[in-house]
Amino acid sequence: MLRTIAIANIALSIVLALWAVVDVNRRPPAMKVMRFVWPLTFLWGGVFALAMYLGFGRAPAGGSDNHGEHPFWQSVALGVTHCGAGCSLADMLVETGMFVFGLGFVVLGHEVFGNWIVDYVFALAFGVIFQFGAKVAMSDKPKPKIWWGAFKTDFWSLTSWQIGMYGWMAISIFVLFDDRLMKPDHWAFWLMMQVAMLAGFITAYPTNWVLISKGIKERM
Repeated sequence: MLRTIAIANIALSIVLALWAVVDVNRRPPAMKVMRFVWPLTFLWGGVFALAMYLGFGRAPAGGSDNHGEHPFWQSVALGVTHCGAGCSLADMLVETGMFVFGLGFVVLGHEVFGNWIVDYVFALAFGVIFQFGAKVAMSDKPKPKIWWGAFKTDFWSLTSWQIGMYGWMAISIFVLFDDRLMKPDHWAFWLMMQVAMLAGFITAYPTNWVLISKGIKERM
C-alpha cells in the first residue's frame, strides 16, 4: 500500500514539475531564478506546491508579477522555496549518486549521518546559488558582497530547513520503517523524503520570517 501511494505521489509530482517548466516560460516571473525554483519545488511539494503556485506564485499571462507586493506571509513562503530548491536538487544528486557508486561513509555508527553531511554541503552550495540569483537582480552592490550576503542568508535558512528535514528522516529510518526500506532504490524512501521536505519548509518558515523582516533577505 505504501509503495502504491509513493509511486502515485512521486509520479504526480514529476508531472507537475514538467508542467511548471512549461508554465514559467509562458508566464515568466519577475525574478528569473524562480524559473528554476518552481519546478524543483513541485518535485518535493506536489499538490502543496501547486496550491502555492496557483494561489500567489504564478505570474500573470505575459510575464512579470507583483514582486514585493505580496502579503508578508506569502513573501515568506516564496522566500522559503529558494532553500527548498537547493535542498531538493542536492538530495536527488547526492543520495542517488552515493547509493549508485557506493560512496557512503559512516559517522557515529550510521552511514545515513555521513550522507547527511554531504547532502548539507551540496544543498548549501545550491541554495547560495539560488539566493545569489535572487539578490543580484535587485542589488547594485559588487558581486563578491552579493555572494557573501547570499551565503549568510542561505546558511540560516537552509540550516533551519535541514533541522526539520533530517528530523523527519530520522523518525522514518529509526522509528517508523525498516531501515532497508529507507534506501534510494525504494519508493518509500522518496515518499518520506517528500514529507521530510515539507517538514523542512515548516521549520524554515519562522527563520525566513525573521530574515525578511530584518531586511537580511529580499522580500518577494
